[in-house]
Amino acid sequence: MSAESIKENAVRKVIQELIVPDLKEIKNKIGILEERISSVNNELKANINRLDEKIDIKITALDDKIDSFRNELKADINRLDEKIDLMNKFNERLFNLIHPAGQK
Repeated sequence: MSAESIKENAVRKVIQELIVPDLKEIKNKIGILEERISSVNNELKANINRLDEKIDIKITALDDKIDSFRNELKADINRLDEKIDLMNKFNERLFNLIHPAGQK
């Protein structure tokens, strides 16, 4: 290093100490804050992942319930269709008994 650059560095350090006497301490605190922010970000990511998993489980359970209700509803509709068919046959026979001339 030349004598001039040594002087420049010394002057720069003196000026920095005059303007910002706690620059090194501030830089250290910034580093600590950056580490804490990183830690909080990682914690948030982990929490979000856990919530996503819980939501997926709940959605799957809800889908299963919906499928179950859909199957029950289809079974109920089929039973009602059978009852309607029986009722229609009964009505047709009753009509034929009441109106024998109307038989084909």
